[in-house]
Amino acid sequence: MASGQSIAGWIDISPAALSKLRAELELHDKSVLDEMGVGAIHTGYADLFFPGTSVLHTRARYLLFVPWIYLGLAAHPRARADRVRELKQKAELWLTGRLRAHTEDNDEGIIGGRVYPEPPAQPPDFAYWSALREYRLYEGVPRAQLLARWDRARVMLRKDVHTREDRVDQQPLGLFDVPSLPKWWMQEDADVSFQLESDEAEFLRERLAQRRPPCLLGVAARLLGKGSRPNAKTVWGDAFMRRAAEVFDRDHSGPDLRPTSAAVALQRADGASALAELVRAIYAALVEGLREQDLRAAGRLPLPDDHAHYREYLRSYWEDDKGETVRRACDLRLHGLMADIHLPGRLPELLAHVQARASSVRRASDVHARLLDNTTLELFTGLEWDRKRTRARLPRRDGRGRREGFGKGTIRVADINYRWPMVSRMLRDIQEGLPDV
Repeated sequence: MASGQSIAGWIDISPAALSKLRAELELHDKSVLDEMGVGAIHTGYADLFFPGTSVLHTRARYLLFVPWIYLGLAAHPRARADRVRELKQKAELWLTGRLRAHTEDNDEGIIGGRVYPEPPAQPPDFAYWSALREYRLYEGVPRAQLLARWDRARVMLRKDVHTREDRVDQQPLGLFDVPSLPKWWMQEDADVSFQLESDEAEFLRERLAQRRPPCLLGVAARLLGKGSRPNAKTVWGDAFMRRAAEVFDRDHSGPDLRPTSAAVALQRADGASALAELVRAIYAALVEGLREQDLRAAGRLPLPDDHAHYREYLRSYWEDDKGETVRRACDLRLHGLMADIHLPGRLPELLAHVQARASSVRRASDVHARLLDNTTLELFTGLEWDRKRTRARLPRRDGRGRREGFGKGTIRVADINYRWPMVSRMLRDIQEGLPDV
């Protein structure tokens, strides 16, 4: 086996299968499992505000690194079809190594940084290919086909198409519309970082701003400048993004453009995030209650010290400063949410039930009767069974095995961030690279 070549080999999968895999990875980000289907809210608003982005994204310069990997292969005289995957992996590992050498925090967005010098499970092009298409940085055959049908003479910069008269008889397999391959590419001692050169930053800002149909991300990119960039932990709480939403509504809303106000959609995304958090908290508390029943029925006493962790956590929404989460969730207008994004299956029924029951809780002592009652348990059980079948935890008898070992830390109860950590980092990367900033 050639040095650096993965023992796992290469598997070509269809674009549809690739999209499904990316979606599954998205919904399992950072241990937040989507047991009740609220991930549809995350995907819906994230795609509405930030099309082309993914939770797998880290830094903006990968939008250029990935095309440069392929353009470097196209310029490599030994990059024949039988060696292209080996040489591609070599280029990816070179990039990871140079970034690690010149980045203070090796975990700060370096794809594969933690497993280097081994190749990562998902290479950079896996994460960024959809974005390349979305922002018109790539045009051509799907990623898997580009490698399977590799012909380096048919992979090129868009600006070079009209100068390649020696191959006018063949259509290009892939065209990359990005700045030219840097002179330092693949040099052993190259100083490579995530800092965008000024022309690169200007290019990416323009390409995002030109995305059609218009989106909030594009308007935000256009507004980047000195002292003008995102800084808040949430997209709905960020003053820069609220301004971008107002500009979007001024320039792009209307019956013939987009009837939904971006500013209003941001507010609804806030409430939907809080409501999804309550759904997750209730689910965890219901499973925990059934787990306690399992232990008592089996005579496995005394119970663990943290046997009521999730139920106490749910009660805390009405006992301390998390009461703001309940207010945000209960203020959400569900018909507006459904006007913004698609909610599949029985998800609207679930959200309406949780919202109504949460609104009726006046104090922490009401939580068990209003949110952990048999009606709620039956609804959650049915919905989880529809999604998970034999992997469901809530069915009293059939879910017993899946509840084995359930405890504090099994589920991370969290709100929805709509890919904001990745998007805000990308916008800051671009802003920091702009001239005079």
